[in-house]
Amino acid sequence: MKVVEIRRFGAANVLQESQRELSDPKEDQVIIKNYATAIDPYDIDYRAGKYGGEDKLPKVLGSSLAGVIIKTGQKVTNFKVGDRVAASPHLNSYAEFVKIKTKSLALIPDNVNFCQAAASALGYQTGYQGVIEELNFKKGQSILIHGASGAVGFAGLQAALEIGADKIYATASAKGKNFLEQFAPNIKIFDYRHEDFSAISEKLDAILDPVGGKTQDKSLELLKNNGKLRTTRDLTEKAKKSALDVQSYYLNSGQTLARLLEMISKGIFKVNIAQEADFNLENLRSFHEKFEKEHPVGKLVLRF
Repeated sequence: MKVVEIRRFGAANVLQESQRELSDPKEDQVIIKNYATAIDPYDIDYRAGKYGGEDKLPKVLGSSLAGVIIKTGQKVTNFKVGDRVAASPHLNSYAEFVKIKTKSLALIPDNVNFCQAAASALGYQTGYQGVIEELNFKKGQSILIHGASGAVGFAGLQAALEIGADKIYATASAKGKNFLEQFAPNIKIFDYRHEDFSAISEKLDAILDPVGGKTQDKSLELLKNNGKLRTTRDLTEKAKKSALDVQSYYLNSGQTLARLLEMISKGIFKVNIAQEADFNLENLRSFHEKFEKEHPVGKLVLRF
């Protein structure tokens, strides 16, 4: 099968086409014919060498997929050949076919297309999980969401709106702020390059932080004594020493993605896709470069 892999770390031009054998699935795995994959920050960082040593190469990147099951392992009973599914495999989705354990899978509703499902699989699922499950956000509470025009933040924002937040504050780029002001005019958005979110005058019930670092440290000052901060980044030294409820979290099972896809199916959640293109080496390299240079508002998705 055709894959795109890296044999060394570096810029987008280290992405290379290759051929790999497709072996049978293990007893708890399925094989998916891939129909869409999104450009995710994790893969940009991995390609640049931020997550591992040369001993892990060559490596097929790609952390989101949507496709159709073509073969199942002997002990798979909850999915069948022909099912339309999505998942976040954390690598290996820049490939025509992907083997993956069923615990990561979610069925795609009939009225959700492959590009929408792939765009939701990593960042959107992470943001939805952060607000619904990790923060356990409640109606009438207040929340600050960093990077709210990105996939994690935008999903978290929509979850807070759906629950019925009392007040929502958000940070975004200038482009992101323009997008969010049209999407949700009643929330307060800070352009993080020119405005200081620490000017918020009240203490908050919840903070969703996909940014980390100094942003995380400043956010701690805004949290109520019984408030919660959840981050997809490492905890800072200040956060580790804090008596507040501050935790990192990571993506869990496909059950969360299934719930999110159902919300998308019902029109409750919007998936913002900036651009789609056919999956090939040229377009993949181009989308990696575009993501790094422009940070587009919306997902970049490649169709197989």
